[in-house]
Amino acid sequence: MFLLVCVRLYINYRLKENLCVGIMAYKKVDSECRLFKEEWAWKYFFTEYNCKPVCLICNEAVVVFKDFNLARHFNTKHSKTKYAVMNDAEKKINAENLKKTISVQRNVFIKQNTTQKASTLAGYVVAYKIAKNNKPYSEGEFVKDCKVSMSKIFLCPEKIKEFESVSLSRKTVTTRIDAIASNLSIQFRQSIENFKYFSVTMDESTDRSDTAQL
Repeated sequence: MFLLVCVRLYINYRLKENLCVGIMAYKKVDSECRLFKEEWAWKYFFTEYNCKPVCLICNEAVVVFKDFNLARHFNTKHSKTKYAVMNDAEKKINAENLKKTISVQRNVFIKQNTTQKASTLAGYVVAYKIAKNNKPYSEGEFVKDCKVSMSKIFLCPEKIKEFESVSLSRKTVTTRIDAIASNLSIQFRQSIENFKYFSVTMDESTDRSDTAQL
C-alpha cells in the first residue's frame, strides 16, 4: 500500500514537472518576438498581417514567425502547386502579385465595413432627430427619399447607394429610438449616483374656487 502511494506521488510530480516545462517553453517562444523576414515572402509565399504570418496562397495563418514553421507549411500544403517549381525570380514576381491582390481585397472589405458603420450611425442620427422634433416615425422613409433625390440633383451618383443603404423604415426607426432612450436612461442613472444634492421644482395652480393647488 505504501509503495502504491509513493508511485502515485512520483507520477503526479513528473506530470507537474512536464507541465511546467511545457509552459516555460511556450512562454519562451512567445516572448522571443521574432520579426518577419522579407525573404519569406517569396521563399514560402507569406506576408505579415496583424502580427501573424499569413500564407499568400491559402490565407492560412501560422502561429510563430519561424523559418521552419513557414517552410513546413509550404512544403506540406503547396509542394504540388505551380509555386513549388518556380525559380527565385518567378517566385518574387508572383509573391508581389499575390500581395497586391490580397491588399486590394482587404481594402474593399475595410471600405465596406466603414460604409456600413456610417450607414448605421446615420440611421441613429435621423431617428434621434425624429424623436426630438416629435415627428411621426414614418418620416424616416420620407427623409431617405429626399436625400436620394438631392444626391441626383447635385450629381453625386457615388452617394446615392450610401443614402439608399440607410435603413429608415418605421420599424427600424422605432427600434433605434427605443435603443437611444434606453441608453440615455442608463447614462442618467449612472450620473445620479454622483449627485451630491437634488432640487425639486413644484408649480402652483388654483382650482375654480381660487384655492391654491400644488
